[in-house]
Amino acid sequence: MDHEQRRRELADAALRVVVRDGAAGASVRTVAAEAGWSTGALRYYFSTQRELREFVATVVNERVSQRIRERLEAERGRLPLLELIAGLIEELLPLDERRREEFLLWLAVTEWSRQDTLAGAEESWDGQRRLYVEAVFALAGFEGEPVDVDPRVATWAEYLHVFADGLATQAMFVPARMPPKRIRAVLREFLAEVPRLR
Repeated sequence: MDHEQRRRELADAALRVVVRDGAAGASVRTVAAEAGWSTGALRYYFSTQRELREFVATVVNERVSQRIRERLEAERGRLPLLELIAGLIEELLPLDERRREEFLLWLAVTEWSRQDTLAGAEESWDGQRRLYVEAVFALAGFEGEPVDVDPRVATWAEYLHVFADGLATQAMFVPARMPPKRIRAVLREFLAEVPRLR
């Protein structure tokens, strides 16, 4: 097993610890134990807890980004624009077990960043904002890459970002009241309200 593969194995162990024990439970010791490693072996790959946390945040960001790219490539041109965009945004919402685990990890990264700013947390936020800008840009009738976007696009992207975060929180914490079917419907209702700006 190569160095990078071992680091990813440790990131997976950290994910399991966070899902089971919460953000506070994910220490170098508990992650090493979860992976079946000694603390010393883990420190060979991550000399500090901060390095481990940043890597975990990066791995989760990469996985979600990869899934979004793959879905975009598979569905572009096959679905109406609103359906395509809704499907991409759904990759960020805790609508199944895998995405619920990722959401818990995102919450952990947020908590860790409150204590000590992590690069991965800002990258995650920036990546999400880019997705929302691109979504609104397309829904508003613009074509190409969103460069120097209309201020109205930026405002609607901000609305969408906040709205999607709220949907994610409700899907996670009150799933009986906001089940996946309802989350999907409400998301589409919101996207349908984005005005044509061009």
